[in-house]
Amino acid sequence: MRFWKDKGEINEEKTYDMEQINNKEVTTENIKRILSDSSDVVYQVYYINSCKNIPVNIVFIDGLVDVKIINDDILKPLTQEKILKEVKNSEDIIELIEHGVIYHASRKLHNNLGSTLNDVLNGAVALVFDKEKKAITFDIKGFEKRNITEPTTENSIKGAKDAFVEVLRINTSLVRRKIRSPYLRIKEVFVGYQTRTPVAVVYMENIANENIVEEVFKRLRGIDVDGVITAGNIEEYIIDNRRTPFPQIMSTERSDKFCHNIIEGRVGLIIDGLPVTYVIPATIASLYQAPEDYAQNYIISSFIRFLRYVGSVVTLILPGFYVAITTFHQEMIPTLLAISIINSKTEVPFPTVVSVLMMLIAFEILLEAGVRLPRAIGQAISIIGALVVGQAAVQARITSPVAVIVVAITGICGFILPNQDYSNAIRIFRFLFVISAATAGLYGLSLIFIALIYHLNTIETYGIPYFTPFVANEGKEVAQDTIIRVPLFLMKKRSSSLKVINKRRQK
Repeated sequence: MRFWKDKGEINEEKTYDMEQINNKEVTTENIKRILSDSSDVVYQVYYINSCKNIPVNIVFIDGLVDVKIINDDILKPLTQEKILKEVKNSEDIIELIEHGVIYHASRKLHNNLGSTLNDVLNGAVALVFDKEKKAITFDIKGFEKRNITEPTTENSIKGAKDAFVEVLRINTSLVRRKIRSPYLRIKEVFVGYQTRTPVAVVYMENIANENIVEEVFKRLRGIDVDGVITAGNIEEYIIDNRRTPFPQIMSTERSDKFCHNIIEGRVGLIIDGLPVTYVIPATIASLYQAPEDYAQNYIISSFIRFLRYVGSVVTLILPGFYVAITTFHQEMIPTLLAISIINSKTEVPFPTVVSVLMMLIAFEILLEAGVRLPRAIGQAISIIGALVVGQAAVQARITSPVAVIVVAITGICGFILPNQDYSNAIRIFRFLFVISAATAGLYGLSLIFIALIYHLNTIETYGIPYFTPFVANEGKEVAQDTIIRVPLFLMKKRSSSLKVINKRRQK
């Protein structure tokens, strides 16, 4: 496995793989040879208690460590601790450091150059003893990081306000604060030859399906990439079906939503450097659920959940349905409404399907512009696009008012969905529905809808049918926590589709 690569692999002498690094001795010279002359790598030589016969090399990355801790808790004891004055060789120094002469809880003794470099590059300071070919590292990360703030993409109405940040250890502490079970497991896998990004796999050992956990580890270890900088570097390599736009793993920045899915028996991924976490596996039903569903009265939650399902059908079908009935099935429209639609289209030079497609494309462009621009300008763009451009297009007879209303209702219904990835997939299929309706009317609309249902039923994610619970267990769990939410005291068992070890939520 390649660990470091020289740029373009021009100089083969400076290119090392993991096996070569592990075979090298732990010396300052070998560290310098691998890290080269990087300006942020600090090398310093200290004499323990001013004894030139016992030198120690200090190696750390400037900007990744807390220099004050190095001075107070490491260098100060090395130069002032009385017990070290009686020591005459480095072996005894190493033994004393292992037993707490230096005031730091997180310390590791290394006989391996690869593990030493890993610790240094992750924010540790290394004490390298060249004669003994050993190193002791202390984890003293001190880099700048963003504070825990409220979620930005998933608003919290009646739930926790703490969202994940870019630092792995802070994110795992958020999970530990909410799940204090001794069965919570957080295990790390390093992904990426160059970035060596830690990815934490989070699950409940007494609940989660062992097969799903093992499969997650297998796929993570099988990722063969140079680096993990964006979420797609992980997501695209661990999903089952890459030929569908529908999300097969669920992303979230909310710690309460993440923890809720963990205790339900799912497996979570926390990636260092990203404020977004993943929950595995995702099903259709889970993509319609939000943390507020369990924080409100079950009647209100059921009503809102039902609206989400209705909204998803409306945002998917309404534009195509409008094109179908105005192009092929005018007899279905009530007389007064038909007259109103005809009058609004009298001076419009484009067919209905062209007007609808133009408005849908304009809507997508406005959404993308609102995301890319700064927030203040993005809000102005939304107002200008919705009011000024839309009104001007109607007055200029480029499109009809009815088409504008249909597209506006379609867009608003799409915003009801709590999962943005799922909403994006529906936005793509919306265009296919319009084209099918323009080709064969309601017949074409029906065919594309059947094809979509068939496509969703062919997807499996980690052995779980994507259309669960509608197609699993003969639909017995549909009435519990799918279209509606029953009272919490009646939800005594977890979903059987996950095949969890402990199926009981409450007695």
